[in-house]
Amino acid sequence: MAKAHEKLVGICGLYCGDCPYYLAGRLGDEEQLAALSRKTGLPIEDIQCDGCLSERVFRDCRECKHGFRTCAAQRLVTWCFQCGEFPCNRLREFSKEHVVNGICHHQQVIEDLEYLRGKGTKDWVAAQEHRSDCPACGRPGYWFSTECTACGAKIR
Repeated sequence: MAKAHEKLVGICGLYCGDCPYYLAGRLGDEEQLAALSRKTGLPIEDIQCDGCLSERVFRDCRECKHGFRTCAAQRLVTWCFQCGEFPCNRLREFSKEHVVNGICHHQQVIEDLEYLRGKGTKDWVAAQEHRSDCPACGRPGYWFSTECTACGAKIR
């Protein structure tokens, strides 16, 4: 079973802690939850997530159209960096996808996975925990946020 901090380390190297499916419910962000519900067609209780390696994983991550879950299971690894083929073409392609507000969410996955391999999950999660927080009020932000939803300050 994954340790608490490990649940926030995606198989592919993404940090789950600033994902809207993880964070919106924890922040009580009803507007974001409603937007996610409309986007997915799912009721709010079905879009919340506790992280990639938790018992409650959001549907799209659980189904992983990129194939990371299936690949990791077949290769008997937890994270991509543990695979003998790391970094593979699938991961390279993944690192170029998912741009919102001019921010490429997957851009650093290979670099982050290399860090994870060298320094471990605990240090990596600690480094990620506050990277999207508002510099003015400290409220946690989503990975794509450019402005704080609480105080309006610029985040990036």
